[in-house]
Amino acid sequence: MNKKHIYSVIIKIEKTDFLKVKNLFTYQVKVKRQDQDFFYLQVSESDLENIISHNLNYEMISAAGLKKIKEIFFSHISIFIGIIFFVFIIFINTLTIKEITFSTYTKDNEKIHRIITESFISFGGLNFFKGDINDLNYALRKEFSNFEWISLDKKGSKIHVTVLEPSIINKQVKTISGYGDLIASKTGLIKKFQVKHGIVLIDQNQYVKEGQILVSGNLRYHYEDESNFYVPAEGKVYAEVWYTDTVTVQKESMNVEYTGKISEEKSLSLFGLNLKYRSSSHEYEEYDIITEDDYLNIFSIKLPIGIKKRQFYEKNAIINMYDEKTAYAYALSKIRYQMTQGFTEGDKILDIELIKQTENEKTFSFTFFIKTYENIAEFQRRFLDEQDH
Repeated sequence: MNKKHIYSVIIKIEKTDFLKVKNLFTYQVKVKRQDQDFFYLQVSESDLENIISHNLNYEMISAAGLKKIKEIFFSHISIFIGIIFFVFIIFINTLTIKEITFSTYTKDNEKIHRIITESFISFGGLNFFKGDINDLNYALRKEFSNFEWISLDKKGSKIHVTVLEPSIINKQVKTISGYGDLIASKTGLIKKFQVKHGIVLIDQNQYVKEGQILVSGNLRYHYEDESNFYVPAEGKVYAEVWYTDTVTVQKESMNVEYTGKISEEKSLSLFGLNLKYRSSSHEYEEYDIITEDDYLNIFSIKLPIGIKKRQFYEKNAIINMYDEKTAYAYALSKIRYQMTQGFTEGDKILDIELIKQTENEKTFSFTFFIKTYENIAEFQRRFLDEQDH
C-alpha cells in the first residue's frame, strides 16, 4: 500500500486553486474524479496543511485509508465488540466439554469417566480438554484390556466412549464385509497412530518392519480361546521412515524442447493421390512431424477420400551445464520431488542429509540420507482361514 493512502482524506477543490499548489504536495495526488470546475482529490493530511496554509477553499468529502477505517471502527465500536465477543464465545464453546456419553453400560463406566476427567482443566465453571485424544485412547486400551474394544471420540463439546465387552459384542456389532488388517507398507519407527477400527498391536517409538501387522481387524485378537470376530481395520499410523538414495547429474546434458511454433500443410487425398492445397512455409532447423488423416465415412465405411494434415513442431536443443553447486541444487530438488510424489495428507520430509559425493569426468554423484514422517498403514484383506498368531 502506498504511504500516501494509509492516512489520507478526500477533498473537493476548484481546478484553478489546485493548479496553484499542485507542486507543493509531498506525494503524488490521486484524482478520484472531476467535474467541470472541481477536482476530487485523495491527499495525505500533511499535504492538506499546504492547502490550508495558502488560504485556499476546499470541501472535506470523506476520510480515506487508515483514517476512514478508524472512523468506521469507532462509530460502530459496539457492533465490533459484539462480533468479537460472539466469536470468542463460539471458540470457547468448541473447547469446552459439557457431556461424556457411553455406548453401553458397564461396571467400569465410572472409572472410565474419572480417567477422562483427569485430562480436564476447569476454569470459571467450564471444563476444557487439555490432553491428546490418541494418548488417552491408548491409555484406556491398556487399562481396560479385558474389553473387546474401547475408544473415545470428541465431537464439539461432547465426548463419546465406545465400549464393547466380550459378552455383548455379537449384539452390538455385525461382521463387516472387506475385513482385514493394517500392515506396515514400509520399515520405520512409530510416532503416532489414529485408529478408528481394530486392535492396536504397536506402541509409540516402536520399530516395525515392512509387512508387520500394525492394527488387527480381529477384535478378539488377544483371546485365542474364543472364535475370531473380524472388522475392516481402519486408521493411520505415522512413522519415521529412512531412505538412502543416489542422484547422478551429467555435467553436460542436452534436452530437446518444443518452442511452441507450429506450421501446417494440408492435402486433399483422392484414391491415394495427394493434392496439396496449403503448403507449409516453415524454416525450422529441427522439428517433429505429426500426420493426421481425416477420411470420409459413410455408414461406417471408410472412403479413400479425405484431408491429410501434416503439422511441423519446431524444437530446440538446450544444453545444460552443471558445476558442483548447481548439480547439488538439482539433485536436492529431484530428491524432494521424487519423495513427495507418493505423499498423502500429513506426510512430510523431516530431513535430507548429504552423506557422500563423488565426481568423474562426466558426472557428479550425490548420495542422500532422507528422513520422512509418513503414514505407513496399508489395508490388507484377510481370509477366513488365516491365523493371527
